[in-house]
Amino acid sequence: MTINEINFLGYYKNRDLLGSNSWESFNNYKLLNAEQLKFDCDRSNETKKALKKIFGEAQYTDTLISPQSYVTLYMRYYHSDLLAYSERYKKLIVPDISGLKKQMVSEGIAQNTGKIKNQAVWAFFAKKNDIHVHESMLDFLQAVYTLPNFSSVCRGFNIGRAAKTKDNFIIALHHIYHYFKNREVESSNLDSRAILTKFLSSNHVRLTQDEVVTEVQNWLDRHSSFASFIETYYLQDFLEDPGNTHSSPKELWEGIFDGKLQPSKQEFIPAITFFTDAIKSRGDRMSAVY
Repeated sequence: MTINEINFLGYYKNRDLLGSNSWESFNNYKLLNAEQLKFDCDRSNETKKALKKIFGEAQYTDTLISPQSYVTLYMRYYHSDLLAYSERYKKLIVPDISGLKKQMVSEGIAQNTGKIKNQAVWAFFAKKNDIHVHESMLDFLQAVYTLPNFSSVCRGFNIGRAAKTKDNFIIALHHIYHYFKNREVESSNLDSRAILTKFLSSNHVRLTQDEVVTEVQNWLDRHSSFASFIETYYLQDFLEDPGNTHSSPKELWEGIFDGKLQPSKQEFIPAITFFTDAIKSRGDRMSAVY
């Protein structure tokens, strides 16, 4: 099997998380971690071992394209009839969340309703309603748990980028591109740090925002240019022109770099199809050294 075919969820307890398709596997994964983290795919021993073989180090690792926000958005776009509109949050949410949490406890998925994560509630709701997804989502959910969607990063980058980008790696890469562009014209360090603060936050536990920015800046400054950074981490396929490592990151939908953090319904399928293809193509590049 190639690295594009190995689903790393399969490394949990003799493939216990793998279902009949990638959608079922995804929901199994979210329900496993319903109350507390029991298995983290991108930080598993198997993932770290494989990434260290490619990048030489894997102390800190990350999932590039995190699927949860796209799964939630898919449900809102294509299964809105099953959801309830929340005046508080101004969006569609799972109905009767408290009742679902009680049912999850009664079925042994969790022990404390107050500790159940929102992601697990969505997964439980999807299974309870026997929701099926489009073929493009099945392909996407298969790709996101393969090695080409994981990467070695620096301390603080993983959680630091999540809030301001909705965990969207393309948006983070956009700001990294401008960080290197700014550095090329020898602007002040203050200007460079300001670019990083646009997409980095504190991780609320170990690092302040300023500390996260310092960690990421030191990491980026190990590279002579944006092209060098792209080549080191095999990120060519997330650019406008994959054949040109000086190219800017892909503007996947209109407004993505101007505050529109998620695609519209019309943009949704093309977006996840792009991510699926980019992850697979990255896998082809990584295979040469794996």
